Amino acid sequence: MAQDIVAKFNRCPLFTDIPEAQLSQVAKETTLLKLDRQAFVWNEGDVSRYLYFIVNGRVKLIKHSETGKDVIIEIYGPGEPIGEMALFVGGTYTTAAVCLSPTELLCVPRQHVIDLLSAFPHLALKSLRGMSRRQRMLMQKIKELAAGGVEYRMAHLLLKLADRIGEESGDADITIPLVLSRQDIADLVGTTVETAIRVMSRWRKMDIVTNDKRGICIRDRETLEDLAAGITAHV
Repeated sequence: MAQDIVAKFNRCPLFTDIPEAQLSQVAKETTLLKLDRQAFVWNEGDVSRYLYFIVNGRVKLIKHSETGKDVIIEIYGPGEPIGEMALFVGGTYTTAAVCLSPTELLCVPRQHVIDLLSAFPHLALKSLRGMSRRQRMLMQKIKELAAGGVEYRMAHLLLKLADRIGEESGDADITIPLVLSRQDIADLVGTTVETAIRVMSRWRKMDIVTNDKRGICIRDRETLEDLAAGITAHV
């Protein structure tokens, strides 16, 4: 079992330069967690005890607002760590983490992560770079939510997902292999479900995007880029 976990560690970019002897020691204390779609990895306010690495599946981080509306902060996928900030600070989670699909995660106890960071300074630098990148992404998201209308924000969302996880097909379409509900899309861009449905329906009729059981397919990236630049408006 430990060797199987080491093999999974090797698929996580953060751990690629750690000697196998050290990874094997950490693997003995690491557990593999398997969760269904919509299951919580943690809830807002839970105490942070582990650093999680996504092996398979995708996880969304959500923030509950005082009005009862959830806002999706970000979506993470295979190879990515989640929960670093709360782990390093040693406090509670300020967001909830929910599986968007059946998901497997490696759960590394906090002290073992701290020990690795102390033993391998380059690992700490990698982790800081990752958190800095996510902080920039969060700042960009805040800017997008404040700056434009719903179509502008939805176009930015789909283009960002296409660049991160999109898969090109032979006919030049780009498929985002992620099944997002209308509620997920609404929460990601800060709008109502009804508005998200209206925009997606209009885009389907215009053959800008389609969606099926595989995920969302971008058929007209140029128009989406115009929307994201504020050049074109289909309202």
